[in-house]
Amino acid sequence: MTLEMKVLEYIYDHLTGVKISEMEVPLGETRMMLGFVTRNLLDQGKIVKIENCYFPRPGLREEDQKNSLSP
Repeated sequence: MTLEMKVLEYIYDHLTGVKISEMEVPLGETRMMLGFVTRNLLDQGKIVKIENCYFPRPGLREEDQKNSLSP
């Protein structure tokens, strides 16, 4: 599993929002690396940022499930 996938999964497991500093220890990564990954996820539209917290983009998980069922 890539770091991007781990971060995305972690954010989806914390629907009330999560800060980068809260991901450091559980994911075993530096803030700098997590900041880079979350920026990429934001740019891809997979997550949203409100103040200093990251949240799943509404409806994304359902889209992922539909895509995984497609041939």
